[in-house]
Amino acid sequence: MKKILVFLAFAFLLISFSFYKGSASNKSTEVLSSNTKSSYWFLLHRKSNVEFLYSGIPGEKDKSTLVKTFIVKTGILGQSPTPLPKLLGRGYWLITQKEESRDNPETAPYFLTLNIPVSDLDPFGPVPYNECKGQCNWIVPGYFGLHGVNDNEKKLSEEDPGSSGCIRHFDEDIIYLYNLLDPEREEIRYYIEDV
Repeated sequence: MKKILVFLAFAFLLISFSFYKGSASNKSTEVLSSNTKSSYWFLLHRKSNVEFLYSGIPGEKDKSTLVKTFIVKTGILGQSPTPLPKLLGRGYWLITQKEESRDNPETAPYFLTLNIPVSDLDPFGPVPYNECKGQCNWIVPGYFGLHGVNDNEKKLSEEDPGSSGCIRHFDEDIIYLYNLLDPEREEIRYYIEDV
């Protein structure tokens, strides 16, 4: 009789523990999925000059919807490239703000700032950043970001060598992004692949 009671007590504890473990596992899954917010995010194919805008779980194409594809012009490879996050130990950049730039003939009508490190002195960008047979030099001081071409679509042509690290967009595309995105209300990640 004593052995049966011990066996039943042991079985009860085992069942209780299994139930508790399963319940705890479900709770951790719920916390994980509620902490992963759906938002807009980008993927740039730097060498191809193609940019993709997604909505969903950042960095996960299979858990996101492709919203729009853009033809863009990036920085000049080997001279003033659009910096790769991985070369600075990061997984992505963030769009931190947006502003009108109608008075700037290089970036009008709008500019969306990326959190790429900048400096007021040569090389005007991240240091060290050795992608250009040594340290790259971006020549022009200022922030890195997404911007328009002030109605000069030749800046997006194959003949144009590229920007000083920024990502140029057709004006209608940068207007679309300026109106759609709000970096003050959500985190907007900008991933770059060197393809």
